[in-house]
Amino acid sequence: MDMLIALLGAASGGGFLSVGAAANAQLRQTLHSPIAAAAINFMVGSSTLTLLLVLWVFGPQQLDRLGQVPWWAFGGGGLGAIYVTVNTLVVSQLGLTTTTLAVVCSQMVLSLVIDQWGWFGLAPHPISAARVVAIGLLLGAVTLTQLDRNSPAPDARSVSSCDR
Repeated sequence: MDMLIALLGAASGGGFLSVGAAANAQLRQTLHSPIAAAAINFMVGSSTLTLLLVLWVFGPQQLDRLGQVPWWAFGGGGLGAIYVTVNTLVVSQLGLTTTTLAVVCSQMVLSLVIDQWGWFGLAPHPISAARVVAIGLLLGAVTLTQLDRNSPAPDARSVSSCDR
């Protein structure tokens, strides 16, 4: 896969996560339940993926190979459910920007560890100074967005139309 296409795919996935987090926060607020919001999120997602499988949008799938999958690889769905539920709980408290930065920062830290030792069947990618600096910058960004929360919000009426 071309590197540019891969980066655009990852970036669009990140954008979808932000929109999804905002949608889940609205579901939680309306339903008064983070678990119900997360469950609906997964029901819609499962329905969408099932439709893609049935329609062979990505070609025939090799589901007969499920028995060859390591037991721990099925944990991703459970971890995804925990992520969506926790994210749905905290986004209204932290705001979408801080929540997203905290998620990305924690992803980077654990990814660095997983890459270092090649856990979960991945090829090892040693820790480098650039990766450590990147995590430091993310930690700084989380700190700055939290410090910014303490400053008074501008009055919406005083913001010009070009600032919106």
